[in-house]
Amino acid sequence: MLLWWLKLLAHAVSPASSQDKDIFLLAGQSNMSGQAGVINGTWDGVIPPECAPNPSILCLAANLTWVPAAEPIHKDIDGNVTVGVGPGMSFANSILANDSSLDVVGLVPCAVGGTKISQWARGTFLYDQLVALARAGPFLDIVREVQLGLDLPNVKCIDARGLELKPDHLHLTTAAEVQLGERLAGSFLENRPALLTNN
Repeated sequence: MLLWWLKLLAHAVSPASSQDKDIFLLAGQSNMSGQAGVINGTWDGVIPPECAPNPSILCLAANLTWVPAAEPIHKDIDGNVTVGVGPGMSFANSILANDSSLDVVGLVPCAVGGTKISQWARGTFLYDQLVALARAGPFLDIVREVQLGLDLPNVKCIDARGLELKPDHLHLTTAAEVQLGERLAGSFLENRPALLTNN
C-alpha cells in the first residue's frame, strides 16, 4: 500500500473550496481500496465510528470533483470488485484528531484490488492513472514539484502483519482496516516534521 502526502491549495465543489488541504493519494491493492465487511461479494454496510464522515474530510470522486468523503471511498474507483471499509477514513479522522494544524484532508482513492506491484511501475496504466488523479485541479506544477521532490529514503513502510484477516485469509477485517488507518496516521504524524522540512 502507498500513501503519498501533498500539501497544496486545491479547488473543490464543497464549502471548503478555498481552504488549504493536505491531500493524500491512497494507492495499492484490495486492502487499501477496502475489503472489510465484504462477504461473498456484498458489503455489510457497517461503518466503524473511526470511519465516520467528517466535514473536514473530502474525497476526489471518479469525475474529478471533490465530494464529502464517506465509506466506501473507493466505490467509484475500484470497479472490478465490491469494496467496503478501507484504512483511508480512519487515517484521515485520526490525523485530524491528533494535529490541530490540519484543517481539511483530501483523500484521492487510487487503489485497485487484485493488482500486482509490477502493475504500478512507471509507465503502466495504473501508474499513469495515479499520476493523472494527482494532477487533477489547476496545480499541476505544484503537484509535479512535490512528486519529483520525493526522497525515497523517507518512504515509510507500515507493517500490516498480525492484523486480523477475514476468512479468505487475504483481506483485512473491519477492525484491522481501522487499526491500519491508525498506524498510517501514527507514521504520518511521527514523520510529518521531516516531510515538511524536505518539501
